[in-house]
Amino acid sequence: MHKNFDQQNKDGEDFDRWNKAKKRLARVASLPVAFPKNGEVWMCTLGKNIGREQNGGSQDFSRPVLVIKKFNNEIFWVVPLSTKQKPLDFYFNYTDPNGIPVAAILAQLRLVSINRFRRDVYVLPAVLMGKVRARLRTYLA
Repeated sequence: MHKNFDQQNKDGEDFDRWNKAKKRLARVASLPVAFPKNGEVWMCTLGKNIGREQNGGSQDFSRPVLVIKKFNNEIFWVVPLSTKQKPLDFYFNYTDPNGIPVAAILAQLRLVSINRFRRDVYVLPAVLMGKVRARLRTYLA
């Protein structure tokens, strides 16, 4: 399925805007106030991605992510979160502490730098985090 000209033009503008934002991120490495920990949800600048990869959704290309694994104070495994729940086996659907439906998109596990983290949002309850990890293990086996 091919995109129409208007959508291709908008994507091109978004890529240009993301490229400028990414250069700022790399140049001005402002660290978050605290370091993310396993099981925390943070706003994270993910950028303009290709195809079905999750983009950052706001003006600054950020979206919430769940921290799966902290390797050190600089790199982390995260999964992007969405408010669009789907009955797919690689979506882990749950309700956040504010009662909002959320889906952790497990198939989009990715490594990110500390420079992408903006602010913490909430901590996923340990029981749910255990279920997320168990589901991820089925994909990594």
